Amino acid sequence: MVHDVVNMKMGSNNIICLLPEKTMYGRATSQLITDIEAYCRELGFSVKYSRSLTYGILQSILGRYKLYITLYPGLFNPIVRSSVQFVVKLVIGLVLLFLRFLGKKIIFYVYDLPIEQNVFVWGKILREKQSRAIEALYLRVASSLLVFNELTLRYLSTQYKLPKHKFECFEILDYGFDISPPEKNAVVPKTKIRIVYSAGFNNPKVRWKVVEFLLSCPELANIEFLLVGRDSDLVEVVKYNVRKLSEVEQRYLPVIYGSCDFGLVLKASAYYEFGATSKFSSYLHSGLPVLVPENYFYLTSVVRRYGVGIVFKDCKDLVAKLSSLTPQQYSLLIYNVRLLGYRIKHGYFFKKSLLKTLERVV
Repeated sequence: MVHDVVNMKMGSNNIICLLPEKTMYGRATSQLITDIEAYCRELGFSVKYSRSLTYGILQSILGRYKLYITLYPGLFNPIVRSSVQFVVKLVIGLVLLFLRFLGKKIIFYVYDLPIEQNVFVWGKILREKQSRAIEALYLRVASSLLVFNELTLRYLSTQYKLPKHKFECFEILDYGFDISPPEKNAVVPKTKIRIVYSAGFNNPKVRWKVVEFLLSCPELANIEFLLVGRDSDLVEVVKYNVRKLSEVEQRYLPVIYGSCDFGLVLKASAYYEFGATSKFSSYLHSGLPVLVPENYFYLTSVVRRYGVGIVFKDCKDLVAKLSSLTPQQYSLLIYNVRLLGYRIKHGYFFKKSLLKTLERVV
């Protein structure tokens, strides 16, 4: 019904998803771009790729489309590294204002907050004031912002004095439209439970959190941890039940996940509360119940709402809960995961939030 209202007011032929070239980004973001393209096409919207921000803006000014859906940060990364770059990005923001003057609208799908990520994960960011000035300009120009959750909404609204009606929460990152999930056994294994943790271990805070967690775990023969990702060999933990695997392509991850029983998520930074990572979505897409620490408040709320995993206090608590898990309980987890994983694969959360937004802004 919402889609019909949008077609009546504007027509899907006046809406375009303007996406950055996938080759410009890492594997997780490239997969997100692939997924958003597929979901936009399913909704009947045109899709165009842009080689650069300048080229994308020219397409916007000269194009016939009235509404543009694009990723943020994507081509609109607000981080400033030099005075020249600040001037360039300021001009870009003013051009976006000009687009609004022409009656064109922009919807940002906010999948990341690059300034906060740098501050929380790395501790600082150079030229932070200039970067925030650019981000404020970009976000104020947008007609609507699709964000993960209420925390992100409140934070951006307060930080940049944005009206709350400008936001729509999408809750979970959709993932893996073109990736076939593996077949999962719905019975908890009797001999060994295999837990996978996928991450970029080049981040020192991630490595520290993983090492801290694994060292607190009892060395049990019936539980095995598999670390998957770039620089996993840098994780300085030597235990017979910990294995390490280098970074693999996104399409091969389901094969690895298919050999595991749970996907682990750890909270390496307070920044993680702003959303749910692609790792979380990829676990569910592949049929893996998720293990989440109770101090990761946002993900624990999602896990409990959908019944797709186990929330634990620490590793000893996790081991106790896994040891007492019955086949019936595991089967129920798998059933719930498959339901949510199907939604994630087919863009349910993106489509729902986008269509609600379109009903409001067109």
